[in-house]
Amino acid sequence: MHAKEPVLVCAATARRGWLKSLGLGIVAAFAGKKFGPNLYAQGASKSVQLHIYIEVKPGKGPELEKLYHAAYVPAIKVQDGFLASRLLRHYDSSSKYEIDISFKTEKQRAAWAQSKEHQAAWPKIEEVGAKITWQGFDQLA
Repeated sequence: MHAKEPVLVCAATARRGWLKSLGLGIVAAFAGKKFGPNLYAQGASKSVQLHIYIEVKPGKGPELEKLYHAAYVPAIKVQDGFLASRLLRHYDSSSKYEIDISFKTEKQRAAWAQSKEHQAAWPKIEEVGAKITWQGFDQLA
C-alpha cells in the first residue's frame, strides 16, 4: 500500500503543475491579445508616430497627467486619422514623461498640429514643461 502512495502524490503533483502551466499559458495568450503592440496602433500595420519627450517643471508631474486626460486626449481623439495616444512616465523619475501619438498618415498628424483643438490644448502642456523635444517615426510593422 505504501509503495503506491508516492506514485499518487507524484501524479497529483504533476497534474497540478500541468494545470498551473495551462492556466498561465491561457492568461498569457489573452494578455498578449489585450496588451500587445496592436492595441496601441489599433491593428494598423503602417502609421506615423510622434514621440514627445517632456521634462516637467519641479512638482508639475501630476498637473501634466491631469492635463493629458482632461485637455489633450479629448482634443486629439476627434482628429481625422487619429489612431492612439499614450502617456508614459519614466519609472525612475517624477519629472520625465513621454506622450506618444499615432496617426494613419503624416498629413493627418500635421493637420492635428494646426487644428484649433491642438492650439487650445498644447499650450497647457507647454506651460508645465521645462524641456520638450520630439522624434517622429514611421511604423512599419
